[in-house]
Amino acid sequence: MRSFTVLIAAVLIAATGFGGVINQVGTYTNWTTSWTALTGQNDANNGLTKTQLDFVGDANNAGAYWADNGTYVFFRFRVQVGTVNSTTFRDSHFLLIDLNNYLYGSGFGTNIVGRPDFAFSWDSKSNDNTSHGLEMQVFNSGANTWNGINMADIDGSVSTKGSNDINGGGRTTDGYVQTTDQRDTTSFGMTTFIDYAISWAYLTNYTALAKGQTWNVALASIANATDHNNLGQGGDIAGGADPTSSITVGWQQAIPEPTVVGLLATSGIGLLIGRRLIDPKLRKAFFG
Repeated sequence: MRSFTVLIAAVLIAATGFGGVINQVGTYTNWTTSWTALTGQNDANNGLTKTQLDFVGDANNAGAYWADNGTYVFFRFRVQVGTVNSTTFRDSHFLLIDLNNYLYGSGFGTNIVGRPDFAFSWDSKSNDNTSHGLEMQVFNSGANTWNGINMADIDGSVSTKGSNDINGGGRTTDGYVQTTDQRDTTSFGMTTFIDYAISWAYLTNYTALAKGQTWNVALASIANATDHNNLGQGGDIAGGADPTSSITVGWQQAIPEPTVVGLLATSGIGLLIGRRLIDPKLRKAFFG
């Protein structure tokens, strides 16, 4: 009977394209089921040896999504790996934010286009969520290409969770990470979703990020290393960029609350996909 049950489960997985959900950081029970695609993060299969680092997505199966339930802001991105196990992730994955009209270290009123101010980074290299895991990062040093950018933990510690880091100071509900594998696609075969949930309460208490702002977002990964290494080393940059690309390539503009604006940075074409719409033709195209 047990063998028969396992066989049926395997057949269902193959038929539905649905695999396992793993709580990589914490356990959250109210994940959104309504996602808005961030198509500016679509990316080709780059053939990376470590497929969990390869961001993928196209018009049929988007590479990234966002959502907001008022308490948490959510981001989801798609990577090429088909099946996840306990040793799949020993790397670093970043959701980078270039806050409009803001420059980390200088504050509001100035900006360097393409230079990330903040990042939600999942440092899975050590698999120790009490010291690493999901971390809040800020700009540390950089150049004009992605592989010249280096981020630092907001608490200034490379090996501990300070009180102002995500899930620091004894808190456990600031942020969560889950993965869902066996997500079937038209062009990429089986893929995996990596989902982040970040508390608005944490962001407003410990960072300059808040509702109503314009966030430019990008994705980066680093192979077999912590999130203190330069972006893209052995990994990928989404949105049609690669580690040697200019930092002005690969961004998508997003306003987490109350709208989302998609800006395809590589082509310079803006698409407004939130509640406030610049062009009625675009509204009709998206919402009918």
